[in-house]
Amino acid sequence: MARCSLRSSTRRAIGALGLVLMLATPAAALDVRVTSVGAPASAVQAAIELRDVVPDRFSKILDEGGTLHLRVQAELWERRPVWDRLVYPAIVRVFRFTRAPANHSLSIADASGAVTSYPIAATAMPVVVELGDTRRITPAERYYVHIIATLGTLAEREVDDVGDAVFGKASETNSLGSLGRLVFRTALQINDYLQSVSAEARSRTMSGVDILKRPVP
Repeated sequence: MARCSLRSSTRRAIGALGLVLMLATPAAALDVRVTSVGAPASAVQAAIELRDVVPDRFSKILDEGGTLHLRVQAELWERRPVWDRLVYPAIVRVFRFTRAPANHSLSIADASGAVTSYPIAATAMPVVVELGDTRRITPAERYYVHIIATLGTLAEREVDDVGDAVFGKASETNSLGSLGRLVFRTALQINDYLQSVSAEARSRTMSGVDILKRPVP
């Protein structure tokens, strides 16, 4: 009887420990999905949905007035029997996240300076990436899109110092210098992040003809 009681107690303890671990595990993490690939005009576009964009462990950085950067890299690949072929150079888009002091909404700025605000409760962020000219697509071949999303912190002062050295200070640069600064900041690499979380996804494989006739919502 004592042995049975010990086994029963052990099972209960293991079950309780499992419950504690489940509750301690973060409920959300950065996730990315390719929702559509098509060519509404002369360029192939990929519609992406990022979910749980700011995981719990990064929320405190925004709450304390810090800044996060989201780097989205998109690639269109041609499916081949031996080696898949990258159709276009990888497209990189970088977004800057801050917390609006007035209402604590999430402010997201893209490389052009356009700012979009999302409420605190928002969990999804749609992004459309232009991949390249439709003339590179062969109707009979098969293709897929590969996405890598990285959210993290940067040593922004160091980035600005390097940008100033190369292109001049923002207050002093001409349009060419401003363009160089924009390209420089947009091309940030994943290894520039001090701390980060990443997610990747791949679309289904589709024919070139499907891409060329499909609109992107």
